[in-house]
Amino acid sequence: MKIGFVGTGAMGQPMVANLIKSGFAVVAYDIVPAALAAAVQHGATAAGSAAEAAKAADLVITMLPSSSHVVKAYLGEGGVLESVAEGRLCVDMSTVEPATSRLVAETARRRNVRFIDAPVSGGVPGATAATLAIMVGGEAADLEEARPVLAVMGKNIIHVGAVGSGEVAKLCNNLIAGVAMVAVSEAFRIAEAFGLDARVLTDVVSKSSGNTWAMEHNHPVPGLVEKAASNREYAPGFTTDLMAKDLGLAVNAAREQRVPVVVAPAAQQILRLASSHGFGGNDFSSVYAFLKPSAPGAPV
Repeated sequence: MKIGFVGTGAMGQPMVANLIKSGFAVVAYDIVPAALAAAVQHGATAAGSAAEAAKAADLVITMLPSSSHVVKAYLGEGGVLESVAEGRLCVDMSTVEPATSRLVAETARRRNVRFIDAPVSGGVPGATAATLAIMVGGEAADLEEARPVLAVMGKNIIHVGAVGSGEVAKLCNNLIAGVAMVAVSEAFRIAEAFGLDARVLTDVVSKSSGNTWAMEHNHPVPGLVEKAASNREYAPGFTTDLMAKDLGLAVNAAREQRVPVVVAPAAQQILRLASSHGFGGNDFSSVYAFLKPSAPGAPV
């Protein structure tokens, strides 16, 4: 089976690598030459455009940074829908606005091309280990067709509902994850200010109602959780910039539905401040480092 894969950046590269290891042929494209070259090193064949990657593919996968990238990759000049064969299935694994997924799906439908949204959670470590959680919006039959391919990249594949529903689930998940990381970071900075030992506080919280995935698996304080990004100078599994983007998408989605949100915009602003002071490319747990009282720009 031949996969057309568009978007071979930080997440796409390990996903392509896992597909190739599992015996799939991959024709890849990325607008960044270095990212495409990395995919070729994993064994992919390079394409000159998204249209070229999609033309001979049995199934198309896209993994892109934003809604505008997805729209251009599918609907723009040299895009997927320019050349993909009728009846083919396209799987967008990007995190974008639900409306973007619905727009692309409807445009694809008019050209007799099928589309599902399948955003992921787990970051680069999950993509590398093929343990991503994959949230799917679209027809159940289309998911079943894609499942053998998705199973090579993820461990938990969940059908959420109609097209766009996967994106809604992803934005809700990242709203919780982003807010929780900011809250954990603030709590441990308060504890530090009062002289509490971070390891002792971790022990207390882990046995109390404040326990979170953020603290258990990606503790923002260095030296407490072996696999946490904080122990690698906040080398990203998922960057501050991307988390700020996703919180923005969640806030926008809430406002479209007239759902009041207060905590998410506040957390987004903290992440944006961290990004503007040099933490944008770090893991989003680096918000803890940004919140150090002496750090430039840290809120007081």
